[in-house]
Amino acid sequence: MPLRALRSHPSPLYRLPGTALVLIACVAAVLLTVGLSGMFAWRDRNEAVRQAAGVAGNVGLLVAEHTARVIESGDLLLTQIAALAGPPDQPLPAGEAARERLSMLVESAPHVVALEIRDPAGAPLLSSLAEGAPEENAGRLDPAGRVIADGSMSGRPVLRLTRPIAGPGGQPRGYAVAGIDARSLHAVYGALDVGYGHSIALKAADGATLLREPEGEGTGGNPASADDIAATRPVGDTGLSAEVTIATGSVLKRWRDQLWTYAAFALAACATVGGIGALAIERARREREAEDALQHAYDTLEEHVHQRTAQLETANARLEGALTDKEVLLKEVQHRVKNNLQVICSLLRLQAARIDDRARRGFDESLRRIQTMSLLHELLHRSAEPAHLNFADALRQMCDGLVRSDNPTAARLEVEAQDWILDADRATPLAIATSELVSNALLHAFPDGHPGTVRVILEPVDGHMRLIVRDDGCGLPADMPAPSRRTAASSGGARSGLGLGLVQALSHQAGATLAIERQGGTIFTLTIPTQPARRTKQAA
Repeated sequence: MPLRALRSHPSPLYRLPGTALVLIACVAAVLLTVGLSGMFAWRDRNEAVRQAAGVAGNVGLLVAEHTARVIESGDLLLTQIAALAGPPDQPLPAGEAARERLSMLVESAPHVVALEIRDPAGAPLLSSLAEGAPEENAGRLDPAGRVIADGSMSGRPVLRLTRPIAGPGGQPRGYAVAGIDARSLHAVYGALDVGYGHSIALKAADGATLLREPEGEGTGGNPASADDIAATRPVGDTGLSAEVTIATGSVLKRWRDQLWTYAAFALAACATVGGIGALAIERARREREAEDALQHAYDTLEEHVHQRTAQLETANARLEGALTDKEVLLKEVQHRVKNNLQVICSLLRLQAARIDDRARRGFDESLRRIQTMSLLHELLHRSAEPAHLNFADALRQMCDGLVRSDNPTAARLEVEAQDWILDADRATPLAIATSELVSNALLHAFPDGHPGTVRVILEPVDGHMRLIVRDDGCGLPADMPAPSRRTAASSGGARSGLGLGLVQALSHQAGATLAIERQGGTIFTLTIPTQPARRTKQAA
């Protein structure tokens, strides 16, 4: 397809220069890279927030479990204090032995600051602390059950557990108080490696904050925000809850610290696309130059082809005219030769009327040969191809003339010939040879007027044409050897003397081989190649 045909393609892409297509592809690749990098970065942001929420939930669960275990151990101490207080109808213990018992219980629980027994009004009766320690308010008391609140003991912040000691009539006769060291809880909470800026708070059922790590507002140095990630877990059946808050800013800071990976990837991809685009643009430029050069060469070649085509058409026209003139001239020559041969035949007939019968026989044979040649020239004159004729038609017309002129007996002549287009150079000797064979059969195969049949067969066999002249007459003389191919021509006599030797010579001239058989008469077989053999011209 010509290059201009490609450029005129209806699609606009075919009409764009190669550099423009490369630029469009590079811009699309860069946008796609940036878009994909942004999409993956945003997906990682959401994943980071989701992971932070999972960390907050797990840390909250851990804090809640730990706090629940600490409170359970405090409850166990309170139960032992209630047992130390004795039956409900006895007074609360206040002696040195009871204080030492409380001190022993405190020593068994490192996270407990002090244990106390207080009267129904909340005033201290017995404490594990050293004597002379300042009395502190017991905080909120609840005769119905356990109370957990923040407070202090001996100047240290504690998580205070208060539980009533049963008295007569169901009324409490006092309270057992355990102070859990808030600093130990802070130490545990602070040791948790959350990985983000966070805060851990222990809250009461009413939402009041009992303790917070780190203390103060915010989350690990980050100001409090409404977008912070918070997870709340209940602390057993205590009514408390552990709340873990992770600063969203710290999560996003870590995510932003990882953005350089995506940025580096995007920059590397864009640089690669840019490099490939530059190479492609340079190659497109060279291809366009080569395309222009090729188009120029194509246009030049097309112009030369048009010029050469015009020259060839002119030459062909001249050749066709010359060929037509040659065919007309050849037909005219064939017609004139046929007419001249007819004149010769007429002259021979006039001359034959003035000679004796023996000499006249020779005149008749010559006349027959000349008539055969005249028939061939007439067929060539009527043929669509002046140098070729249908040899089957020639055989039929020639045999028809022979049976009318050279048949002194009642013999029949049958012709079975398949169409065969043959050139004039081989048709002439084959026709004369066939005329000799058929004429000799009609004249000599049936002596004394005996009836018989002479058959002429032309058929294709194994890539060759086979011409057979056979008769069921008396056959060749017994003393005459049956010739084979060339030896047949050199054997001498035949039915007509000169006839057999002439047939052999004409067969050789046409490139055919002659075979003679004696089977219920005489069979002459000419095997003729369909394509003429290339040979040197010899004089006839």
